[in-house]
Amino acid sequence: MNFLPALFFSATVFFLFSIIVSYVVFPAAGADDKRLSIILIDGDEIYVRSGSYYTFLQDYQVYVKGANSEGNRVWIELCRDDVSLEDAIVGEGDTFVYSNNSTEILNLTVETIYGGANGVLVKFSPVYQYLNPKLPMPQTPVTSPDNSSDTNSSVPPVFENQAEGFDMPILLLSIGAVLLMTGIFAEIYRKKRL
Repeated sequence: MNFLPALFFSATVFFLFSIIVSYVVFPAAGADDKRLSIILIDGDEIYVRSGSYYTFLQDYQVYVKGANSEGNRVWIELCRDDVSLEDAIVGEGDTFVYSNNSTEILNLTVETIYGGANGVLVKFSPVYQYLNPKLPMPQTPVTSPDNSSDTNSSVPPVFENQAEGFDMPILLLSIGAVLLMTGIFAEIYRKKRL
């Protein structure tokens, strides 16, 4: 008979403590009322020559179509499955952002445009790509042979499967604290009953 009140008390304490922890320690998960984005590419740099392209995850491709005569502005185009999604004329310091249904998918900043006799080489940095939830999750990062270059310092992306701000050790310590306090209160309750 003494076991049921202690069990009920511990379940109530655990429930209340988990609610407090979820609102105090982890408010970022639902505070802005927007979905958390999975980052596929986080701040990398890429290089693309005029007349060439770079293939991102989920088969997005950025083409550098050409440059103006001064070599300070370039025409870029974003495609997927040979379908043009968006294009823009950008210069150094400009940012190209592609969004699909108000969800940002790609964010490129033109850092430097190098002009030469054979065209231009564009350095995009930082580069961010977020998962398009309507497309399949990429299994492995794939780069087309046209994109391989010794000057490309991009590191394969690390997929984030954990919500930002979530800390597993804090959760485990919280559960341990709840169990410890439950044991202490159950022992106090047991002694009062005797």
